Amino acid sequence: MSLLSTFLTTLFTIVVPIFVVAAVAFLLSRRGIITEQRPLARVSLYFFSPALAFQSLSNSTINTTDVVSIVLFVFLMALIVGALCLGFVRALKFDRLLTSAFLLSILFVNAGNYGIPFVQFAFGSEGVARAAIYFTANSVLANTLAVSIATAGHSNMRRALVTAVKMPLAYAALAGLVFNTMGWSLPLPLARAIQLAAAAALPVMLVNLGLELARARLRDYDANVFMAVGIKLLVTPLIALGLAAVMGMTGLTRSVSVIEAAMPTAVMASLIATEFQARSDFVTSVVFVSTLGSTITLTLLLIFLGYAP
Repeated sequence: MSLLSTFLTTLFTIVVPIFVVAAVAFLLSRRGIITEQRPLARVSLYFFSPALAFQSLSNSTINTTDVVSIVLFVFLMALIVGALCLGFVRALKFDRLLTSAFLLSILFVNAGNYGIPFVQFAFGSEGVARAAIYFTANSVLANTLAVSIATAGHSNMRRALVTAVKMPLAYAALAGLVFNTMGWSLPLPLARAIQLAAAAALPVMLVNLGLELARARLRDYDANVFMAVGIKLLVTPLIALGLAAVMGMTGLTRSVSVIEAAMPTAVMASLIATEFQARSDFVTSVVFVSTLGSTITLTLLLIFLGYAP
């Protein structure tokens, strides 16, 4: 099979289904048929996603070493990419607001609404178990470090920490790991209820992705936006590959971690920038452009990692 044929097959079997569902939700929102996203987002965050995390991890073959590797990978990626971006913005003498927006745009990835469905299509349930760990660690960062960056030291970090502690996803993931390790199982009615909720998680995530993009507006197309997108989609995956090699990550754990790190900018970054007035116009533009551009970069990265559709 030629490279072009492999690229098109991968694109149409992995990426296109994600964007078809998201596009339908996008259009429904833009036409005013769906006017409120918050309830769906909250039920996904507090019910469907934790159910998916619990089910995936309780039934997975993932071991403690892989879990620790993924969590460490998430935080080391934030440290390395953050240091690189700080050097970059200081060299270009960005002001405080643009510096915050630039960092938010590059550091925080759409590991949930985009990343988990992508991993499901590419790697199956064992991949989702690893993606759930990545998503959990990334969410903790998004609710703490992202707020700190957005407000440059002027925010209520206590509120950010309380928000992170209240998130059920981490507890569901931990419970899934405990059940897996101990060989426990839930009573059948409860197990089936969680199975139903977990099955709803992926389509709801894709609908949320479309609704989130529909809320955004294309505004700030200057050179800095494209620099941020270039770093996000081209430089970050290379750093992820290098870090995975240094850490000795292999197999599915390596592939999922690298793919998740290469995801486009999280819509959450735009929402945080909006709430704390940190150039949300800039962040929103990077979200849009990086999401569209990721259709190409993620497909190529998947082929490089050895995925064969």
